Amino acid sequence: MKIILAEEIGFCYGVKRAYENAVLYSEKNNIYIYGELVHNSDVIKKLEEDGIKMFTDIDNLPEDSKESTVIIRAHGISFNEEKILRENFSEVVDMTCPIVKNVIKIARELQDKGYFLVIYGDVQHPEMRGLKGNTDEKMLIITKEPQIIFHQKVAVMSQTTVAEKKFEDFSDKLIEINKFSDIIIKNTICKETVKREKEAVKIASVSDSVIVMGGKNSSNTKKLFEISKKINKNTFYIVSPDETENFNIKGETIGIITGASTPSWDIKKLLANLDKSNFS
Repeated sequence: MKIILAEEIGFCYGVKRAYENAVLYSEKNNIYIYGELVHNSDVIKKLEEDGIKMFTDIDNLPEDSKESTVIIRAHGISFNEEKILRENFSEVVDMTCPIVKNVIKIARELQDKGYFLVIYGDVQHPEMRGLKGNTDEKMLIITKEPQIIFHQKVAVMSQTTVAEKKFEDFSDKLIEINKFSDIIIKNTICKETVKREKEAVKIASVSDSVIVMGGKNSSNTKKLFEISKKINKNTFYIVSPDETENFNIKGETIGIITGASTPSWDIKKLLANLDKSNFS
């Protein structure tokens, strides 16, 4: 059996930065994370084992918040949420991905210049909620469906983890159905996720079966799975390395791709499990 392991695999820069800093802070007492640091249950479980607690309701803060440190998740949060945290915790550690922060900066600058923002993304995704909460909500829309926009001066941006081709198709269709007098297309997709997309295409094309591993709520993992599945019908989405038992993974060549929040220990375990298995 031959294993083709993606070069861009495991934690991306932003997730690695957030996780490693959270581990450093775990040596202190009373450490909390507001929301999931990243979209991976194994990572969350490991942090909890290290003594880091998580809460998700900004209106129901921990009773010991005044004596505690809180970490802001990699996806970022709204301005008002951050304000509440800073007013109620002794220390706030901002682990928002620098790329996400840059998207917010770009969005604000464009709004300051009078542009209405059309953001290609999932309105319920934490990154998009954070973006919305750090800009003028009346001057933007978050959508995945091209629609009529009742503004003439428009800037089109993207969630950092969406598929580049889908963003391009969305932008083309948006321009086709509207008559903008001033239009800017700003591709704000994370370059590392684009590299992973291209690798997914290559690996799916030369493998008998492909395993895509990542959190069930990870949008970038879902995207990689969709890309691979279109090319290779024997593509399997797993959250845990032990899930390979549930699928008929076959062939001599097995490709492995992961989302940006998949930890190295899950990858090592997956490789060990595959080494013990026999494929037809």
